[in-house]
Amino acid sequence: MRHPFPATVPVVAVPVRWALLASVLAALPGCAQWRPQVAPAVAVPQPALPPLPQANLPYEKFREYGRFLARRLFWKHAQVGTEPRSADRTGFDGYQQFDAYADSRADQAKEEFFKGRYNRSRARLPENIERWRSEPDIANPGPDLANFPNSAFTLPQGRAYVEFSPFTYYGSAGKASPAQYNAEFLLRYGATDDIELRLFGNGVSWIGGSASSWGFSPIAFDTKIQMWTEKQDYFLPAAGFEAYIQTQWLGSAEFNGGTQPSFTFNFDQSLPWEIDLEYNLGATRVQDAAGNNDWEFSFQWGLQRDLFNKDFAVFVHGFYNAMTLPRLPNAQVVFGTGNNQFRQNAVGGGFVWTVNRRLSVYGQASGGTTRFTPSVLGMLGLALAF
Repeated sequence: MRHPFPATVPVVAVPVRWALLASVLAALPGCAQWRPQVAPAVAVPQPALPPLPQANLPYEKFREYGRFLARRLFWKHAQVGTEPRSADRTGFDGYQQFDAYADSRADQAKEEFFKGRYNRSRARLPENIERWRSEPDIANPGPDLANFPNSAFTLPQGRAYVEFSPFTYYGSAGKASPAQYNAEFLLRYGATDDIELRLFGNGVSWIGGSASSWGFSPIAFDTKIQMWTEKQDYFLPAAGFEAYIQTQWLGSAEFNGGTQPSFTFNFDQSLPWEIDLEYNLGATRVQDAAGNNDWEFSFQWGLQRDLFNKDFAVFVHGFYNAMTLPRLPNAQVVFGTGNNQFRQNAVGGGFVWTVNRRLSVYGQASGGTTRFTPSVLGMLGLALAF
């Protein structure tokens, strides 16, 4: 038989979920004294919370603040017809310290987020895009001259990169082409968040062989369009479209290969173990030894991963037939019209070091795998963000 409670002891309507919460809180360190009890009709003063522990672990601040909020929540629903006193609302004497610490950790998390090479799609989300536009960031989207493929991502509107590789060397490819030195540069400007205007050139150049000479390589007008960002839930890579026109402007005769167009589709995809995959598929028109223009399929790829932290990354990369930009020396003497055996291919590795938000240093060393490819491809350069 069920006996009713005595009339002198009122029943407190505590929902089951709050009773469960109180049981969980009772198991936490420092909260054992707060076991669920029948509250009298008169409000019971809440004891003051102990001071914020001065522990070495920063997460103790979060635990302490969590206990404070849980106690407030319990008392609010456990005391019928009562409201927390003003002292209860400010009973956590370490709140200001916690609040400042939380702000500091949030700023650090944002810095790490926008340094990451693998969060370039997330930076373009509506809640992040204003911050992405507001500050120069050399790591997002990152320099394109660092490796053979180009990324699918563009600069934010109004931002600019200057990429300069003053030490670029291509070894000889037997009788196909002599050794060559270039001082490559790439100027990039974000016309919109999805359209980038670019100007590329091999700069001051030297060609070896029996008739070695110095000169200036012609410039190329380039543009890149961001098509869509990465959709990891569907394993869909970020995609972009890039096209350039190699002109004969400002070029010395030894380095002119005619007016040549090219286009590629650029893809970026995040892989397991924090590896970033970049690959480009396209077509490039080149001039053969007889002065004829031939279209050739081109493919570039790269795998990159942070090594020590998000400021230093290493990569392996390669290309088939051509790089995404017209960087190979004297391509017109390597190919023959209708002769499919004249192929160029190279594989190598390198690094990208993000010094700060505005400066990045990169380098790579690769080797040709066919007799028509330069035997050695080496490069060292830097990139600046504005």
